[in-house]
Amino acid sequence: MPSEHCMDVWAVVPEMVLAGLALALVPVVGFARGRWRAFPAIAAVIGLVVALAVTAFMLALPPTAAFCDTWAVDRFATFYKLLLEFGALITVLVLASHFHGHRQMPHAPILVLFGTVGGMGLAASLDLGLIILFLQMVSLPSYLLVGLVRSDRRAQEATMKYFLYAAAALAVMAYGLTFLFGLTGSLELRAIGKGLHGADQVWVVVAFGLVLVGYAFEATLVPFHFWAPDAYEGATAPAAGFVSVVPKIAAFGGLLRLLLEALAGGEAAWPLVIAAVAVATMTFGNLVALRQTGLKRLLAYSSIAQAGYVLIAVAVADRAEGAVAAVGFYLLAYLLMNLGAFLVVAQLERTFGTDSIRAIRGLGRRSPWPGAAMALCLLSLAGIPPLAGFAGKVFLLSAAIDGGMTWLAVIGAVNMAVGLYYYVRVIAEMYFETPLRGESVTGGIGYLAGLALSVAGTVVFGVVPNPALLLSSLGQLLH
Repeated sequence: MPSEHCMDVWAVVPEMVLAGLALALVPVVGFARGRWRAFPAIAAVIGLVVALAVTAFMLALPPTAAFCDTWAVDRFATFYKLLLEFGALITVLVLASHFHGHRQMPHAPILVLFGTVGGMGLAASLDLGLIILFLQMVSLPSYLLVGLVRSDRRAQEATMKYFLYAAAALAVMAYGLTFLFGLTGSLELRAIGKGLHGADQVWVVVAFGLVLVGYAFEATLVPFHFWAPDAYEGATAPAAGFVSVVPKIAAFGGLLRLLLEALAGGEAAWPLVIAAVAVATMTFGNLVALRQTGLKRLLAYSSIAQAGYVLIAVAVADRAEGAVAAVGFYLLAYLLMNLGAFLVVAQLERTFGTDSIRAIRGLGRRSPWPGAAMALCLLSLAGIPPLAGFAGKVFLLSAAIDGGMTWLAVIGAVNMAVGLYYYVRVIAEMYFETPLRGESVTGGIGYLAGLALSVAGTVVFGVVPNPALLLSSLGQLLH
């Protein structure tokens, strides 16, 4: 039901908490020295916990559209906000330990907060102008996180590639959004959905193709994935973990809202387009991951393949009842298992200064807990029961079958079998190869807390998936 007011400030309380905190911390970090360098991270953790509590409370609110029908307050947006805030919380904890004692320590939490606010806004936006604004807002802090270590030439090169690809992709997307406005005379998604009925389908397809470029860039979908391996490799592992999770989740939330609010209907051709992109994305990601020798690049191509898996359910989102819930559940599982894997890589990187697969040899013997955590996260990414990744993959494939795309489910299953090889190869290095070095990986309270949250969620939601699936199913789009 539409809102009667255009200044519904209550609708953006979680965003105001995080954005206000980030702005307040900007002048603080310039003077943070010694033990005060930890203050921004502590404040960010507190702010994210408060935002999580407020956002959880909003699950009970009736669905409405605030700010003159430009901002959705529904369970779909709220569910995605919870995912983004939780991912940011784990990232801040890890960054605090990773940069402990370094000059980057007070700066990193601010970038995470701004990027999270951008992702939250994208999930709730019902207006084309807001969509572009929040896409930029989730992208800009991500560039800076990748290039956070200014003395690292690889990080600076990766940041430049990331920025240039983003500028091109978002410009193309903005052009596509103008087509939607031109076809319907409206910026609001639901009005666009009504206006596109009876419109020239050629122009609708052109507009959709251009708009898809922006979402595909953020979600690392083929062929707009080229920036990701270099960006992940150049960034520190905690920053790469954030970039691999938060912008991707925000992009899928925004894409689903666009498809189901503005492009739903019997005339829409987007399910086949999405299915084709899903096949290309998961196949390319898995095949290239087989040849990687660096953990961050391997996880980069793995994340590309994982995005392809998510698209399996996105392709049938308007025809299979459980598809939207399957996407939400899998993104929750992906957040936990992918951040957990990057967490262990961060410990290796901090201890040995490298992310080479050779550096992980014998990790299961010299550092049993990080080794076990890495093994669990990789097995979950591979879809081994009873972990969350297995349950999520079952839900994705079931949605494709229910939606009449059994062929897509078969291709997805074959790709999942291929992906098993490179995940198991890393686990074999940890447990069956002789360690190159005798040292254990170093850690801190942030590493321990982040790893505990990631691994516990991966196991619990795999053994008992129903609560998370129920929460995800509450996130259906409500009109």
